[in-house]
Amino acid sequence: MRSFFVTMIVFLLVLTPQQSLASSDNIKTWNDVISNYSDTGTLGGISVPLDSNNSSDSNTMAGDEWPSLVEVYTATWCENCVTTQGIIDSLTLPEGKSMLKIHYHRFIAEVQDPFGSQTTDDRWIERYGPTSRLTNSYGYENIAPSKVFDGERIHTGTTKSSESLEFDYQNSFDKGSSLDVSEFSATLSWTNSSGNNEFSWNISTPSLNNKYIIEPMILIIEDVGYFPEGGNGEKYYHHILRDVIPLSTIDGNISIDFNDAYDGNDLTAVLIFDWNYDNSDDGIMSAVPFPSIAVFTSFFIALFYNRNDKSDLI
Repeated sequence: MRSFFVTMIVFLLVLTPQQSLASSDNIKTWNDVISNYSDTGTLGGISVPLDSNNSSDSNTMAGDEWPSLVEVYTATWCENCVTTQGIIDSLTLPEGKSMLKIHYHRFIAEVQDPFGSQTTDDRWIERYGPTSRLTNSYGYENIAPSKVFDGERIHTGTTKSSESLEFDYQNSFDKGSSLDVSEFSATLSWTNSSGNNEFSWNISTPSLNNKYIIEPMILIIEDVGYFPEGGNGEKYYHHILRDVIPLSTIDGNISIDFNDAYDGNDLTAVLIFDWNYDNSDDGIMSAVPFPSIAVFTSFFIALFYNRNDKSDLI
């Protein structure tokens, strides 16, 4: 009787989590971003136009107002990028929700795309390179096209996980951030004084305890650049990431130069931050996946009852 009881406990503890995960995997159309932390993502999107006709500007946004961030790796020769970017542009946004697109253009060993920079390629490779290598057949750290939603979910190439890329991207967009941002807020201010660009910022995330590491930065984005020589047939390229300015604290000020626009006068500074859950002190159980924890627990239950059975025989 006790053997039957132990068997049922093992069955319920192991099978139930696996069934739950299998059900979840049926609607999962992305790869999780891999980092040095167990949980990670990117939030923000507080924008300030860097208009040469103005000398200052400021913007404050509550967390509920922040746009969903879609980071795109692309190139002017990439024909598939045109198709996938069209899908992103056609996604359905719920009422009151907005999207901020950030287009990284290939730079390293690049001879056909004038929009990228070393800092932008470095940002992509450091943040998303490990996952990119694992999820594309070429093993590239930066493959065009790639898409990342909220810094959490990555799609590489044009291989679909469901019946269509449209469903894949919409599913990733609808998922949203893993964090509740309702109590968050952030401010970004810019001043140009005698040609010197000065930024001040403040990020408030009161619900995050000391287990979360915040890595803020300012992105310099060009609204549109004209390049008719691109091999993909496009002439105008939008949301071009021109520079990345790392920030050492969640509030402060800095005076810094940044990469100019490729053409025109349409740069915008955008405050974002990577958030990372530091699980380094969570102990041994944090390294055990949930189904394995169930097996681990059931083993000790079985061992306990087995010892009792032997005691009854003495």
